Amino acid sequence: MMTVAVVGAGMAGLTCGRMLQAAGYEVTWFEKSRGVGGRLATRRLASGGWVDHGVRYWVDQGGGLQTLTQELLTQGILHEWSAQGFFWADGLQPKPGMVYCGDRGVNAIAKHLAHGCDIRRQHRVNALAKTANGWQLIADSPDGPMKFQADAVVLAIPAPQVLPLLQPLGAAEGLASVEYAPCLSLMATYETLPEVPLLDHGLGWHISADHSVLSWLSLDSSKYLNRLADPIVLLQSQASFADQYLRRLDTLVPDRVAMEALLNETAAQMLTAAATIVPGLDQPQNHRLHRWRYSVVSQPHGDTLFKTQWSSLVCCGDWCTTDDTTNLEAAHRSGRAAAALIKTAVS
Repeated sequence: MMTVAVVGAGMAGLTCGRMLQAAGYEVTWFEKSRGVGGRLATRRLASGGWVDHGVRYWVDQGGGLQTLTQELLTQGILHEWSAQGFFWADGLQPKPGMVYCGDRGVNAIAKHLAHGCDIRRQHRVNALAKTANGWQLIADSPDGPMKFQADAVVLAIPAPQVLPLLQPLGAAEGLASVEYAPCLSLMATYETLPEVPLLDHGLGWHISADHSVLSWLSLDSSKYLNRLADPIVLLQSQASFADQYLRRLDTLVPDRVAMEALLNETAAQMLTAAATIVPGLDQPQNHRLHRWRYSVVSQPHGDTLFKTQWSSLVCCGDWCTTDDTTNLEAAHRSGRAAAALIKTAVS
């Protein structure tokens, strides 16, 4: 049986690997994190609630995602998020639209896709080497350094993380042009929320914002059918604000005291900004900040795949796209294209 190593267990990597597995290939995934899904990320807070702090919700955009969306709805993994939608620019304006969420967060989608897959979590691939029989991967694992042999390799990780793997092979030309915009996600828990005109806290709400600090606010606790937790609000920053934070953070490493002070300062700025849109959001019980260095692709590769001189080594991801499709659709399409190429190259 032909073996394929997929580096990365986000949307692109899971899509690609599952297609290859269904076609009879022996697929092993290597994921540097403890979980799966990449930005299909859901965090459980101390209050007992859940918050989707990466991908905000799921949208059926048609195309390749339409079949998967119906599968997720049929199995009860997704349901309609019937919250109020708004756009804010010096005032709230209704913004209707159909979006979906999961009763256990968007990460439940990734867990569904990962079912039955051989995923080596907390395995960070550091190097690739071409061998007479295919490829050798060198990775750090919880048990120490390890090596893995495969007939083909799919790199389904952000372009900046692909770069150090391909540069020693002389296969990274053009990769450095891919750019990402960062994002900060602040998860805030409240005892109660004050009444605000237009906003129905019982129904829930989400707000796309044209603000210097924030791009998104949502009552994330309204997503879940079993609403026992305190109100939880998700705030996501503008890319420019996140970039300023990350630049300052990089100058402070490894001064933990200074880093903690910057984190608190940044969280306070985001909460103050939120209160200008929804009064009262600057007084949470608790809050937690998460940073995404590779949040949204700002300069894509320009093709659905990043190919190398070897047909048995290919890269895919949300950064591999020819148009302005969203991250999820681009990742899904790219993962399918990578599987098709590998099936042609390794049979």
